Amino acid sequence: MTRWRHVTVVGLGLIGGSIARALRARGLATTIVGVGRSRPALRSAVAAGTIDLATEDMGQGVTGADLVVLCAPVGVLPGLVRAAWPHLAPGALLTDVGSVKRGIVEAAEACPGRDGVLFAGSHPMAGSERSGFGASDPDLFEGRLALVTETSRTDARAVAAAQKAVAAATAFWAALGSQVRVQSVEAHDRGGAMISQLVHLAAYGLVTSADEDALPLVARGFADTTRVALSSETLWADIFRENRPALLDAVARYRAVLERWEGWIRAGRWESLEAELGRAREVREKLS
Repeated sequence: MTRWRHVTVVGLGLIGGSIARALRARGLATTIVGVGRSRPALRSAVAAGTIDLATEDMGQGVTGADLVVLCAPVGVLPGLVRAAWPHLAPGALLTDVGSVKRGIVEAAEACPGRDGVLFAGSHPMAGSERSGFGASDPDLFEGRLALVTETSRTDARAVAAAQKAVAAATAFWAALGSQVRVQSVEAHDRGGAMISQLVHLAAYGLVTSADEDALPLVARGFADTTRVALSSETLWADIFRENRPALLDAVARYRAVLERWEGWIRAGRWESLEAELGRAREVREKLS
């Protein structure tokens, strides 16, 4: 089993806290360091025995680490890459948990070359409408999908380094119990817009469009469909902003479906509507 001597987790919220807890519970790291701006979260993590050391200083926190995981809102991640990069030791892997990859990958590729320092973008497809270290769970990633992104390179040396980084990031998520899939950055961001970001946008939209007088009638269907609207609006507005081109394309595709169905309802074309609903049901059944 892969083990690490020194792992630094930057940001100890739901995902970062769960990573640190999983590393500790599985005995995968000798030393776990937490870096963050929330002193209560850092103190809680130390008190729980989840991390060994806590600091608010990025340079101090990542120095000497052989694995650094950045766990922060996607709009913040490029700046964290630039802040961590000069302090990384040769052989260290830097990865992240961001749900949009384009910005952080561009930031990493723009950093000056450093022999032996590796970067690979990651995105665990796990989470909760709850947030904060108190919501963290060492089993959050067990059996869940984790995406690792690869980029197009032309320089042979850069290709070799990128492949090594992807392999190291894959080993990390597999050690936490995840099933890992490698994707291009473009495929990741396009897919994320359709199967995650549009879902959250639609859930918020359903709640917003519901007549206030109807809300007391809410039953399980509405509650289940809109559960993700309990998520942090600040977090999701940030994600929507960072993946705007792909999200706009997903919204346009969804709008086209709704407009087609609206037209059929107006025209009384119930057979057409029923047939397309049936095809949707068949696709959904394959996901169960």
